[in-house]
Order: sequence, then structure tokens, then C-alpha cells
Amino acid sequence: MAFSFCESMIHDYRHHGYVVFRQILPDSLLADLRRATEPTAKLARAQRGPQAQRLQPISDHDIDLKPFEDYAALPALVDAIARILTPQHQIGRGGWWHTGILLEPDERPCCTAWHRDLRETSKVPDVEEFRRICCDPLWFNQINCPLYEDTCTWYVPGSHLRTFDLPGETAGADAAMPNDDADRETAERGCLRYAQGMPGAVRLRMDAGDLAFYHPNAWHIGVYRPEAKRRTIHGHAPTDEMLDWYRRWYAMRA
Repeated sequence: MAFSFCESMIHDYRHHGYVVFRQILPDSLLADLRRATEPTAKLARAQRGPQAQRLQPISDHDIDLKPFEDYAALPALVDAIARILTPQHQIGRGGWWHTGILLEPDERPCCTAWHRDLRETSKVPDVEEFRRICCDPLWFNQINCPLYEDTCTWYVPGSHLRTFDLPGETAGADAAMPNDDADRETAERGCLRYAQGMPGAVRLRMDAGDLAFYHPNAWHIGVYRPEAKRRTIHGHAPTDEMLDWYRRWYAMRA
């Protein structure tokens, strides 16, 4: 079924911290993006080894950017983001330096640690400013747009609305993760147990052509398996103010 915007999506994003736009990519654009992203795993592994899970930014590589420009200008997507946030929030604003492709590992299952992308301790440019904007639904946002079925992302709904962590969340994040030398089955099951151990976590189950729009300062994680091919566009829809904030943040971290 083709994508249709629903007003409840605004509530879902602001209350839960995420919303999934089901089947928002048309078939032709999906095919173009698959073709453009097919070389990305080889490029990433050449740079960072067989377990590389991301190629970013796409603009640094010999990748056809025309399908990404079509994706950023897709009327249904532009309209959905404008209604969830504002018309000033635009994919591709400022170039493609914050856009990457998420990939499957080549050799063994693995996962990231449970994390929030930004905290007061993340060397932010101004702590008081960050306290004002970190939970604002009109500020930070992130996008995962899978070109193949993707069940990698886990998320704790509502955790974007607070800067503090619940005791169970701290324990879940600090729980043991699989050792790097674990066999494939032990690593796979260990990653799953680690993801499931976070209180309130839900798994974002997406098909090719869906798009998850979410607040990155909530608790989230990625769990990956080599046999599950992944080509997922990862980026955001910034405003000029957001881009300025990120540039100041990167300068602080340099």
C-alpha cells in the first residue's frame, strides 16, 4: 500500500520519539538507490575492514548522487517531514556530509552499545543551550531508510523526553556484550539478549522503502548479522540552525 500521511504521526514522533513512514519510496526510486549503493560495502570494507557497518559521508566516494537528490526532493517525504517538524527541515540541506549508508558486517554478528547520541558531556558548544534544545522535538532528528528489509534498530520510546536515565536503563546499557572471539551463534544470541535487556525497548521492523524518522538522543542500538543484507540510508533533515550547531560541535571536538 502506498504511503499516506496521518495526523497521528505527529503525536507518535513527539510522544514516542520515532515514527515509521511505511512504503514511502516509490519502486523506481528504490531501484535507483539500490543500484547507487551496491558498491558501498566494498568501499567501506576496503577502508575499515570486514566488520565495517557504515560508509559516510557518501559525498566522499564515487557514488551516483542523483538518486539521493531525488530521494531528498521526494514530494511525499518533503511534505511528511514539514508536517512532523517544519518546512525548514530538509534532507540534503548543506550537502551530503552527514549522510551515510549502513551495512551488514561481513564476518560475524555484532551490535553497538546502547547509547544516546548527544549528552551534556558530549563536549557540546554550550551546556545551557544544549539543555534548552536537547529534548525539543523541532531540533535533533535522524533518519534510517532501508533499501532492503531491516530489523537492526532497537529504540526506547519516550526516552528522548528526558536528559536523565532510569536505573534499569543504566543497567541495561552496562550489561555484558558478546566477546569479539565468540563463535557466530554465541555472538548472535548474545547481541539479541543484550538488546532485549534494555527496559522498554522495541525493535523497529522495516521493509524496503520504509523510512524511520527518530530523535537520536533517545536510547537506541543496532544489532547486525552478516546474512541480512543491509543498505540503509542514514542521515537527517536539518535546518540552518542545526547545521550551525553541528559545525560548532565538530569544532569543539577537533
